[in-house]
Amino acid sequence: MPRPIRPTPESPVVALDLDGTMGDYHRHFEAFARMWSGRDIVWNPAINGSFAAQLGMSKATYRQCKLAYRMGGMKRSMPVFENASELTRAIRRMGVRTIACTTRPYLHMSTIDLDTQHWMRRHGLQIDYILYGEHKYRDLVKSVGLDRIICAMDDDLSQIRIANRLGVPTIMRLNDANRAYEPDADQLFVSGLQEAEDTIICLINKHKSGS
Repeated sequence: MPRPIRPTPESPVVALDLDGTMGDYHRHFEAFARMWSGRDIVWNPAINGSFAAQLGMSKATYRQCKLAYRMGGMKRSMPVFENASELTRAIRRMGVRTIACTTRPYLHMSTIDLDTQHWMRRHGLQIDYILYGEHKYRDLVKSVGLDRIICAMDDDLSQIRIANRLGVPTIMRLNDANRAYEPDADQLFVSGLQEAEDTIICLINKHKSGS
């Protein structure tokens, strides 16, 4: 199983965010928040604000709920988006490594790595390495070098912009949570993981040809 270690130096890599990109975090958390709070919480992604605001929760309450979500091992049962396994397998067939880049707090909670690996194994995701933490794309560049990174796919516009500032090519994964964002004009987008597969394979071929 993948571990949070540095990839080998010879192969190109594709970085994949997990929550909201490969798995349906927002709907899953909405259902948990309803059970945890005992209130009829309904997620409204049309609200222009944070996920907490879209859930009608204060930031403090949202953080308490998110801690309970993590400590309860809920990451293990998060639904996977259609074509997630097929996407990772297609990337690896091209001789490219897959790296999960997630802001999950691996160093602050001992269960996170086990929960993450269980989830990937359960859904057949072919992931070679995992990078955890708020500075995931900075750590990615430090770990493998910018010239080996074909692209990073993420659903969080703030993380996309961090990656872009580091020089990492990016694909924004559209979902219900981010459709109110105003992305940059030249940003690559995909609406689903089948479209993501086609786009990433095209980028891999360009990388291999040196164009």
